[in-house]
Order: sequence, then C-alpha cells, then structure tokens
Amino acid sequence: MATYNFNTSTVETKAGQRSLLSKAFAYMAAFLAVTAGVAIGLSFILDAQFKGAGTGNLEGWYLGLLIGSSIGQIVLTFWIFFGCLRQSKTSIIPMALYSVCMGVLLSSFSVWLTPYTLGAVFGIAALAFVGMALIGAFSKNASGLGMVGYGLLFSIMLTFVFGFLIFLFLPAGAARTINIVVSILVIIAIMCITAYDVYNIRQISRMGENSSNLAMYLAFNLYTDFIIILIRLLQLVVIFTGGDRR
Repeated sequence: MATYNFNTSTVETKAGQRSLLSKAFAYMAAFLAVTAGVAIGLSFILDAQFKGAGTGNLEGWYLGLLIGSSIGQIVLTFWIFFGCLRQSKTSIIPMALYSVCMGVLLSSFSVWLTPYTLGAVFGIAALAFVGMALIGAFSKNASGLGMVGYGLLFSIMLTFVFGFLIFLFLPAGAARTINIVVSILVIIAIMCITAYDVYNIRQISRMGENSSNLAMYLAFNLYTDFIIILIRLLQLVVIFTGGDRR
C-alpha cells in the first residue's frame, strides 16, 4: 500500500510510467512465484502427512517453521522499508526471504483446503486484483478510491480496539458472523487501495522517479495488496466450507 504522493507536472512521461509500472509488476510477479513455489512444495509435504506417508515429527517441525516465518516477516518488513530508502543498497534479498516466509504461512491453508480449492481461490483473487489494477492504471484520478480504502481499514482497526466490549454482549455464534463481515470489508478496502497504488505509481513516474529500489518498494506494496485479498478469501472459504479436506 504505497504512501508516496507527489504533485505532478503537466508534462506526462508515458514511457517512464510504463517503465516504472512494468518494473513494479515484474518484481511483484517474481515474488509471487517464489511464494507460490514454497506454498505448493510444503502443501505436498502436508498432503503426504495426511496420507500417512509423512514423518512422525512433521507436525512439530512445521509448527516451528510457521512461528519462525511469522517472526521473520516482522523483521524483514523493517529491513525492506529501510533498505528501499537507501538507494545504494538493494532490497532483493529481504524481499526474497519475505516471499519465502509468506509461502510457508500460506501453505497452512492446505490443512483445511484441497489443492483444487486453493487454486480456484487464487484465480479469483488474481481476477479481483487485476481488475482493480486496470482501474488504477487508466483512471484519471483514483484518490477517492484510496480514501475509501484507507477509511474502511481505519474503521476496522477501531472496531478491533473496542472489539472485546462487543464480544461481551453478543451471542457465542456471533464471532463467525463478525469474522465474515470483517473479511468482506477488508477485501473491499484492499481492492480500492490496489487501484490507488497503481494510480500512484503513475503519479510518481511523472516526477522522473524510476530507480530499482523504488520499483521494488512499490512492488512490495502491490504484493501485499494481493496477499491480503488472497488470505481473506481463503479465510472466507474455510469458514463457509468448514475445511473441505476433512
């Protein structure tokens, strides 16, 4: 979710816009490929465990891997942010490691969902992301979508701050309904922010910004947009199906 916001000149450098956009999407595609490869590989290992062909110590090892990946992502997020600010340093290593950690975390959904379902949800997330990216790429002004997206996220965060009070007065089964509503709102918010992020890349490129580190940082924003949409869709599928692997 990009935070760059520059005042643009009246002269548009369309070649520069295409160059920065293509770099950002190329990096994003590479990071997603790493994530998908790790997630698929671990999913096969977990599938072998379900069939009784896995090692007896797999569960403890996999739990440790999930915890390590979660902690690693927090550290890598700061590394990526400060690495991109230093133009002399490349952020390709922390970005690659972050993609690996995300693949490990995404593989956990294979415990509840079959590979076919995972692939179908990935396709739906990709269509939603591409659709909003196209809106941002061709929109004359997507700032309104950005305001809607960030406004929704801020509202959701406030809800969680006071969420413990809400759960005290709601029935036991209300948690499932709240989780569904929050997931849908987050998806809508991130879709709006995706359009704004792509639009913002065009705005940044008009200022002549086209460094590899900047493109990588913008790719990281797009990457996280897609991953959030994907995870929330997977959570909804698990909620509604109860885990189709069982």
